[in-house]
Amino acid sequence: MKKTFKRITAMLMTAALAGSASMMAMSAFADYTVTFEKKSGSNDTAKHTYEAYQVFKGDMSGTGADAVLSNIDWGTGVKAADLLSALKTSTAFGTSSPFAECTDAASVAKVIDGWDDNDANIQKFADLVGANLSTATVTGTEGNNTLTLNDAGYYFIKDKDGSLDNSELGAYTDYILKVVDSVTINPKEDVPTIEKNILESEQKKKANTASIGDVITFQLDSVVPDMSAYNKYYYVINDTMCEGLTFDNTSVEVYIDGSKINASNYEVQTGDAAKVGTVQYSFQIVMKNFKSNYSDKAGKDIMVRYKATLNDNADRTSLGNENIVNLTYSNNPNHEYVGENEPSNTPGDGDVTGITPNSNTKTYTTSLLINKIDGADKSVLEGAKFELKGAGVNNVIMANANSFVEDANGTYYKLNNGTFTLTEPTSETASDYASTSQKYKLNIASTKHSGTGEESYVEAITDEKGIITFAGLGEGTYTLTEKEAPTGYNKLANPITITITANPTLTDPGWTVKKGDQELTKPTGIYELTVENNKGATLPGTGGIGTALFYTAGTLLIAGGATLLITKKRMNVKEK
Repeated sequence: MKKTFKRITAMLMTAALAGSASMMAMSAFADYTVTFEKKSGSNDTAKHTYEAYQVFKGDMSGTGADAVLSNIDWGTGVKAADLLSALKTSTAFGTSSPFAECTDAASVAKVIDGWDDNDANIQKFADLVGANLSTATVTGTEGNNTLTLNDAGYYFIKDKDGSLDNSELGAYTDYILKVVDSVTINPKEDVPTIEKNILESEQKKKANTASIGDVITFQLDSVVPDMSAYNKYYYVINDTMCEGLTFDNTSVEVYIDGSKINASNYEVQTGDAAKVGTVQYSFQIVMKNFKSNYSDKAGKDIMVRYKATLNDNADRTSLGNENIVNLTYSNNPNHEYVGENEPSNTPGDGDVTGITPNSNTKTYTTSLLINKIDGADKSVLEGAKFELKGAGVNNVIMANANSFVEDANGTYYKLNNGTFTLTEPTSETASDYASTSQKYKLNIASTKHSGTGEESYVEAITDEKGIITFAGLGEGTYTLTEKEAPTGYNKLANPITITITANPTLTDPGWTVKKGDQELTKPTGIYELTVENNKGATLPGTGGIGTALFYTAGTLLIAGGATLLITKKRMNVKEK
């Protein structure tokens, strides 16, 4: 039969009595308090609900270490017959039970009378008591750290069943204590924590920026818990990556106490293997043989590192690309874990686990929209070819009006001017939208860069709306060069320098995008840059009125010459 509790509190509650017989006679009516005070530095923030079960009752005499319980009988908190039978037949104590000849509560109490708090037998006795409980003598309200008992005796105290199952705040406590008089107890509990960060140049950050195609390194920090009270310990890292991040399952490295551990001591699970109930994790890192391998490392650091790539599905808004991690762990030292946690790591039915609060990071990326217009009449210009160059140019998503298709699950809206925005319409801005209900999605078609480092570049041509969108850019300095102007227009003489900087947090990327000293705005949720082209000059050509004048003058000269020649000939004839 599965044990319900392991190493649970066994407490001898004695009366705070004076030595007089008259005060002893009042012991049944005295109040005794058990106060639970968490150890300094404890990260257990759960509201515990404690229960006390009376195992033995009797008459108390003496105080402190000299307290004696006489005329012992079974208390109200146990199933007396069942407990006695379990004690008599148990093999937990060896080949024969020390309770084999016991017939009542007094004889059972006589057996345990010589055991001290650290005796392994008292822990086994507590196991059997925990499996044969009846009705709690007193239950504390949730979050109440004090129990008040008004009947002397020997008490078994524990967290209320189910009160901390799957808790994100704390773990069940484990006590084996004999106490006299009213007492303050420091609960024995160890609640793991886990913290996720992005690692850049060995600096830990909660948020960063990146270009699509960049590889991001993540670091998890935790501490080996105290597993001494557990028979097995379930320790699983659960990671949920957004669709904009692609996990590299070959990049996982685990370090304990500064040393890299062998990959055979953990397993990276993905797909269906990383699904727990209805929760689908991107992957899990499951520690194998955790208690047997690392119980001597309690309090030592655990560090896990792995990598992911920002992909074409990356969110390019201020929402960012989130990565969430939490930790599933064994959280009840009083429970007999039966799951195949060691070595195959599957918790059994009914195995009690806790889960830490989420720890998350965010990676932001952004976009740049080029509006190409006529410098004079401001009409849009199709066919201008641009090159964007810079180290942040990796797998750039090229978007124009033809890249968007209607989709009820899309995230874009169409504006009256034919452009698209990620900003949802409001009652104040509805008139700017072609439709406030129709949504669009971007058909992703990324263009891989040419060149390397600062010489990485992509090229694109403005569409019929005069637009190019370069999406998926991180921080950096970029050069925008017009390679070909629309027909009849002059090409830009000089490249345009664009700088993208950020101050990212978990709630805001903190982008600043500039063209030289001019800060760009994002009227449709994307930073926009307007580039003007001017038409070429219309130069005078040959022909027209000027030539006609030359023809006329020539004719006159020719006619004049002919007249002069004829006149001269006639004069010569007369002279003869």
